[in-house]
Amino acid sequence: MAIAKEGENEKIMDRVLSKEAIRKKRRRIWIRVFIVLFLLVAGAVVGFNSLSPKVRLQNVLLSVADKGIVENSFITNGLVEPYYMELLVASFSANILEIKFVPGDKVTPSDTIFIPDISDLLNEKQDIENEIALKENRIKRSQEELQKSRIQLRSELKMDSIQIGHLKSAVEREEHLYKIGGGSQQKVEQVRIEYQLASIKIEGQLNDFESFKRLQKLDLESMEIELKLKYQEREKIIARIKKAYVQPKIDGIITSMLVEPGQHVAEGQTLAKVSDVQRFKVVGTISSRYADRIFLGQDAMILVNDSLLKGQLSAISPSVDQGTINFTVDLNDPSKPVLRSKLQVEVRLITSFTPKTIRIANGDYYFGSGNAELFVRNGDKLEKRKVKFGGASFDFVEVVSGINEGETVVISNSFNEQYKRYNTLKCTN
Repeated sequence: MAIAKEGENEKIMDRVLSKEAIRKKRRRIWIRVFIVLFLLVAGAVVGFNSLSPKVRLQNVLLSVADKGIVENSFITNGLVEPYYMELLVASFSANILEIKFVPGDKVTPSDTIFIPDISDLLNEKQDIENEIALKENRIKRSQEELQKSRIQLRSELKMDSIQIGHLKSAVEREEHLYKIGGGSQQKVEQVRIEYQLASIKIEGQLNDFESFKRLQKLDLESMEIELKLKYQEREKIIARIKKAYVQPKIDGIITSMLVEPGQHVAEGQTLAKVSDVQRFKVVGTISSRYADRIFLGQDAMILVNDSLLKGQLSAISPSVDQGTINFTVDLNDPSKPVLRSKLQVEVRLITSFTPKTIRIANGDYYFGSGNAELFVRNGDKLEKRKVKFGGASFDFVEVVSGINEGETVVISNSFNEQYKRYNTLKCTN
């Protein structure tokens, strides 16, 4: 019995040992599988990276680094606008009867664009002319009355002079008769009083006439002032009538029409816009963080399609509007044929000049100063390098480090993105 039990125990131990061995065997198999898979993946990655593709450089944008001047600048957008724009406004409140031009038409200062209803102005002008006529008649009448008074006084003075002469003779005669005893003292006094009264009367008439002349002169001066004011009113109404037929002050093109025939417009209301299409300027905006980097007279480069124009900052807005600053660039050649109103352009404001520096051609690879990775040719290979950039102009980018003079560099951002996983590339011409 003891021997039988011992045999059974040995069988149980064999079964337990067999299961443990199986587990260990399976574990060793899985470990080997994982190691093999890891080696395969690692080998594939290493092999993929070690297989550098071959590129043809004739289809790639390249630049040879050289030494020269770089105009350091920062870039923004701008809009081409007419150098001068005139707003045509209504000179008085009226109805528009006719519009003789449409947007896009060329106009000159001799062209009448709007025909307004000026009947009210004409009536006002007629009223002023009637008042002028009445005042002119009043002045003529006063002048005639003055002349009549002068003639009448002259006649009266002539008659009074005769009477005074007669009285003077009578006084002398009575005095003579009194001296020789043929007259009386009473008679002499009577005649003398009559003579003195007549003299006083003439003096009073002369004083009255002088006062009358002064008053008439003041009346005439007042009426002449009133008449002069009426003449001025008439000139103003004539000028308003002339301005009513709205005409531009410049040769240009109507860019917008803001009213329609039959519409009532108020005095000062804008009717149309006329632009000078022979000369242009560029207006733009920049972030307020560049406020300390712009100034009046600053040189600017304007890229219009494939043409590069030069100019200077002529105006900077004194205030910030929603985080931006407005500016205006006057072009050295504002009549360039490539310029068109509302054309979007690229503006570079020059901040400084760097002479005799390593530079490469500008392109879409440049996103501002700082570090970047570019492919540089070394024989039949393109090697990826870390490059540090400085400022840039339209044509060139300043290279602070990473590229030497004479080296050839790939300047295509799309190329860099396509092969960014490689450190080296094989290349052929």
